[in-house]
This record gives sequence, structure tokens and C-alpha cells, in this order.
Amino acid sequence: MKKIAIFLFIILNVRLTFGQIIIDNTSPNNSPAYLVQNVLMGQGVTASNISFNGDSTLQIGYFNAINSNIGIPTGIILCSGDVNDAVGPNDESSSSSNLNGSGDVDLSAIVGGATNDAAVLEFDFVPIGDSVIFRYVFASEEYLEYVGQFNDVFGFFISGNGFS
Repeated sequence: MKKIAIFLFIILNVRLTFGQIIIDNTSPNNSPAYLVQNVLMGQGVTASNISFNGDSTLQIGYFNAINSNIGIPTGIILCSGDVNDAVGPNDESSSSSNLNGSGDVDLSAIVGGATNDAAVLEFDFVPIGDSVIFRYVFASEEYLEYVGQFNDVFGFFISGNGFS
């Protein structure tokens, strides 16, 4: 068995316009450790060294999107703003939350400039088998308003034995 480290960096400001998404970022079962171990990890996968950098009261939560068109029924939402804004409706232009948070050096390297309000979830995991699957959706409320000025950025980084 190989130990694989995963670094999941997501910077986004999400507002979804279709269907009904339910966000929970306030329940006792909403800690990053609980979300990774009980929402993200499937059978046969153990997680450890779970950490979150960002505002844990605003930028991370559980979502239920069974009645929406997201394509993933439930999961973890990470946001560069307030996750509750993902509920919508997205009927305002330039709707955003500036949390005055720090960015991320890896994401800044990707875009070639500074990033802000990063929501960074990191953990190690060990699968029983030889493969893992992650399903994700990346969305940006600010896409149409700010194309060419600045853009949201998403990174999904995996490292460990057998990865470079």
C-alpha cells in the first residue's frame, strides 16, 4: 500500500443559479476533519493530517444538491467568499465577498500573480486499492463580470509515493 498525500486548493466564489442547493456550515458536524472523514472519503480510504486554511465559519461547508443540476448530490463546498452565497439566486452583477484573507503560493504561481481569500483543504489519505476517484465542480459567480481583469483559480494537487 502506498501512502498518498493530497493537497486540495480551491479558490472560488460560487453562486449557482439552477435548482435548490442546501448549504450547512454551522452544524457541529461541519469541521474540516468531520467533512473529510465522513463526506469526502468513501469505504476503504482513511484520512489523516486534515487541515483547513481560511475562515472555517464562512469558507467551508457541507452541501446537498440532490434537487439541482450540479451533478454531485452531496459533498464539501469550499469558497473564496461566503459558502451561503452559493444558494443564490444569482441575480446581482459583481456580487462578491471580500474576506481580506491570505492567498495561496501554489495558486499564485499558477496565475502569475497574487491570490486572495484562499480556501485550502489539505489531508493525507491511504486507499486500500490502487486507485481513487474525486468528483468535483468548479464554478465562479464573478466569471462574466471580470474576464480579462482577474479570474478565480482552482488547483487540485496530489503528491506522494509515485507522484512528482
